Amino acid sequence: MARERHLAFRLYSSHVRMAGLDIAIHPMIISFVLVFVLAVALTLHARKGHDMADPRAFFAARGQLGTLLYFMLAVGETYSIGTVLGFPAGIAAHGTMVALWFVGYILLAFPVGYVLYPRLWEAGRRTGAITLPDLFRSHFGSRALERLVTCILLVLMLPLGAMQFIGLSDVMAHLAPAVPTMAATGAAGAVTFGFVLVAGLRAPATVAILKDALMLCTIAAVAASAGLHWTHATSGSMQAAFGQNHPISARDLCFVISTIMVQSVAFCIAPQSAAAVFSARDPASIRRAQIAMPLYMVLFPLLFLIAGFAVTHGIGPANNAFLGSANLLLPDWAFGIVLAATALTAIVWLGAVCLSIAALVARNLFPGLDRDVQKRVGLTTIAGYLVLSILGAAFRNSLLTDLNTLFYLALVQLVPSVLALVRNQRPSVPSVMLGLAGGLSVAMLLRSASWTTYGVNPGLIGVLVNAAILRVTGRVATSN
Repeated sequence: MARERHLAFRLYSSHVRMAGLDIAIHPMIISFVLVFVLAVALTLHARKGHDMADPRAFFAARGQLGTLLYFMLAVGETYSIGTVLGFPAGIAAHGTMVALWFVGYILLAFPVGYVLYPRLWEAGRRTGAITLPDLFRSHFGSRALERLVTCILLVLMLPLGAMQFIGLSDVMAHLAPAVPTMAATGAAGAVTFGFVLVAGLRAPATVAILKDALMLCTIAAVAASAGLHWTHATSGSMQAAFGQNHPISARDLCFVISTIMVQSVAFCIAPQSAAAVFSARDPASIRRAQIAMPLYMVLFPLLFLIAGFAVTHGIGPANNAFLGSANLLLPDWAFGIVLAATALTAIVWLGAVCLSIAALVARNLFPGLDRDVQKRVGLTTIAGYLVLSILGAAFRNSLLTDLNTLFYLALVQLVPSVLALVRNQRPSVPSVMLGLAGGLSVAMLLRSASWTTYGVNPGLIGVLVNAAILRVTGRVATSN
């Protein structure tokens, strides 16, 4: 019955008169466009009263975001299209173990951020930093270390944009299947660039309000519809779909727990997370936002239910679990809103990440540029990053996947020196560089050689080696 009703909805379309012509406009297209018109209006409102020519206002909102806007920006970076599409897809493809580590690392990141972010903000305010490499340069007094950290972050961020455009290509395939994928994702990239150009960091922070409201409502609507239309004539049971082929071993649990530890801490020092922290008005705003963030965890049981519906009702492939279920269960106009909310989820994330990468290039890779040149270099960097991400999504291959898995593995190696920084301790610059080199080498060697290490995440072993090198070789002297 659900499939028959869905087909009946597909036969309906709206007709409007334009220049004497009878033009059919699909309800799905109408609702999608209306959502984006509203997003454009919010972006234009966000720039009022703010000087977007000022690089600090453009890249970091001049550190003026209060609790609400900081909260929306931080949430927008936490729940990307990888959550909305990737979480149910991962469960549909690999079972319940995916849910364990995915939910675990996000949940643990909130208390880690509650403790770390205010200290990071205070260090940034003390040094005038708006990027993580700014802090390294100011605290350790080394341009070489600043550039090293910048290069590490830039390399790690390259594949993440492609992952967002892979999700956007799935959205556009439902919205306009006749449009070539490259053209559709190119249009999404142009929209992202336009949002950022108009209002800088305030654009993703403001549009995130609309995105989050729609995301929560649409996921709840799809989950409710899945529950209401759950039939006994399914292609398999939940237990059979998600049952493990073998018992969970101690090695499996060790890997999950160590991965949760690595990713929760590394997430808090990602370039976009640091940029969001520096944009906050004060530490109290950050703490209030962190307290409220676990409320968003309600998304995961709803997405789990949707994944179960997709698996048991034969909706495939796995990466189509969310959109395929929504397409089957909802009327066209509602499905258009689902597509718009999913697209905005990627665009908000891309906007914040583009700005953090632009700041890394304009301020840290090429320091000393005047403010006009900084913004021009930043915009050029954003355009280049979007183009590379679109190409990466179009020519997705195993290299892209491998680079993505290295993100947290390598990013966590910055944690020992960041902890020293926020505690106002000063290891020597050679010790910091040696620790980074040692941690990265060990983590990469363990991963590439596929050595078991009893299931412990190679990134955790690398960061322990990194910290040990800092302890042994560095003369840690607390600054007055």
